[in-house]
Amino acid sequence: MATPEQIPTDLTLDLGDDLAPEEFVAAAGNFFEYIAEITKAQRGDGTEIAWTVKVKEGSALIGLEPSAGAPASRLAMIYEKAKFGIESLKRGDVRGAGLSDKAIECLKSLSDINDHHADGQGINLWVRCEPIRIGSGITRRVKEDLDSDYYDYGTVEGRLQTIRDANGALKIGVKDFLFPRVISCGVPEKMIEQVFASFRCRVEIEGRIHYRRDGTPLSIEADTIDILPEDDNLPTAADVRGIMASA
Repeated sequence: MATPEQIPTDLTLDLGDDLAPEEFVAAAGNFFEYIAEITKAQRGDGTEIAWTVKVKEGSALIGLEPSAGAPASRLAMIYEKAKFGIESLKRGDVRGAGLSDKAIECLKSLSDINDHHADGQGINLWVRCEPIRIGSGITRRVKEDLDSDYYDYGTVEGRLQTIRDANGALKIGVKDFLFPRVISCGVPEKMIEQVFASFRCRVEIEGRIHYRRDGTPLSIEADTIDILPEDDNLPTAADVRGIMASA
């Protein structure tokens, strides 16, 4: 592990020893994405903060330097959040970490890499010259959080945005404006034509819904898909009054 005197910036990833080339690339990418997600969430006053990469010559240290004039108060929140997010996941408080799904996935990926290395020789994040061990336990904690979900039968509304083939099974993604993430949807073979006919339409999907324990829907196994009318096609208030007057 590096020493505080070697750390080039207030946010530095210590890649440790003996990483394979593909692990190095994956670790750097997930570090950049993790900080980008936190920065986006801390937008606050609307001021954009750009980051530049600072590499410590002859070391396995990759730092991020904020743009000149970045508000000190926002930087302090970003630094604190970067540290708090890791520590929360290590405790198993996945929802309390206050991180986006993408940020959680980035830390899980870094934790996966650490699974292959001795404790302390893997990847660590330095925040204001304080080392934060990512460790290999985050992956297990995130999986435990997902495994504690529950299922129920119901409906999901949203716009059908994606169609993809995942491991031989047809998958579609539905974006509900009430939730920040796309809800994955599995459909049987017999519904393929209906899925393609519904692409980019507003739909109502009925089936078995997989929820996170906080009530956020993660996926649905579709039984039926119905296309909903677009807002422009819904009757106006004047139309409704006309229907009621003629009744």
